[in-house]
Amino acid sequence: MQYVTSVERRGIQKGLEQGLEQGILQTLRGNVLQILQVRFKRVPKPLIKTLQTIEDTSRLSKFLEQAVVVNSLEEFKQLVTQTTSL
Repeated sequence: MQYVTSVERRGIQKGLEQGLEQGILQTLRGNVLQILQVRFKRVPKPLIKTLQTIEDTSRLSKFLEQAVVVNSLEEFKQLVTQTTSL
């Protein structure tokens, strides 16, 4: 069995955490887009690109909730625009 130093162990742990975080972000983005597609059929490419740039899981979680309850796609786009331009 190969010996792993504490520095290597920390690097491996950090890499695993980053991979997990990226997976969570991708899942949240995908869920938001899927809900919007089911509810409103077509999601404009600029909105998709904007959602793909968001790196904050708490903001994406809020967008997920809003995707379920907003009255229109336009309302959702305004919400995203307002919160990403802060």
